[in-house]
Amino acid sequence: MAEPSKKRKGSSSRSQRHSKTQETPIPSSIPSASLFSSEEQWIRYTNLFSSCSIVDPKFIDMDFFSNESFECIQAFENSNLIPFMSLKFPFYSDLIKVFYSNLEIQEGTLISEVYGIKMVIDQSLFSDLTQLSSEGVPFEGTLIGDWKYEFFVHDARRLVCTNQADMIERLLADSLAFESRILHYLIVRILLPRSSNLAQVSEEDLIVMWDFHKGRKIDWGTLSPISHA
Repeated sequence: MAEPSKKRKGSSSRSQRHSKTQETPIPSSIPSASLFSSEEQWIRYTNLFSSCSIVDPKFIDMDFFSNESFECIQAFENSNLIPFMSLKFPFYSDLIKVFYSNLEIQEGTLISEVYGIKMVIDQSLFSDLTQLSSEGVPFEGTLIGDWKYEFFVHDARRLVCTNQADMIERLLADSLAFESRILHYLIVRILLPRSSNLAQVSEEDLIVMWDFHKGRKIDWGTLSPISHA
């Protein structure tokens, strides 16, 4: 009766040893201190930014749309947004978090520091980097005064929704017409990305979609963090 007991014990020991060999050290989310110029910067990063997650960037693959005739893609092309929405570059999460950890906004200019290198991004440089069109009216997420006489929430919803959609309840993406649903998908994931409530059509989303359907021109640079400083 003692022998099976020994076998079980030996098996358990082997299992524990095997488990230990499979353990992988968890990499630190705190980058090298050489990224920071001062202990204050380091402490701020570890307390506020080290555990933050960076949302992977999204982009339009125009090869996918090359043989299709989606109206929303034509709307993006007419607004000169395709180059910006097609940008695809490598990104480095730790460097991004350090940039935002050290970020200051002074009179509409972004100022930060990484590896002791100072970076100054004003509206002109932002426009050069993004190649966003400066034509059209400034838009900061709310309805432009000049459009209020034409825009009406109920009418705007009818413009983008299916005939069966409830025009009173909260507007969700599954109540949008096919083309509008694609348009909304590209807006909330690429043009004006957010990390949550992707299936909900916000007031800002609705205004932007209405703008595209009406052929309105927007100065997209006004939606940058610099403009909201």
